Amino acid sequence: MSFMEDNQRERFRFILKWAEYVRTHDDKEWSKQQNIIINPCLETASMTKEQFLEMRRKRKNSVP
Repeated sequence: MSFMEDNQRERFRFILKWAEYVRTHDDKEWSKQQNIIINPCLETASMTKEQFLEMRRKRKNSVP
């Protein structure tokens, strides 16, 4: 099996697993998890290059 086929099967299994999770859990529960991923993406998408680099610099300096 090629890397692409293996990757496609893995992605498909994840989709099935996530669909099952969404069907069996309350909307508020799984939507909170989605927001953890989506909100930072939206925030960084609207930043200028300088703002993004400043954010990364601050995070790097705050790591112990």
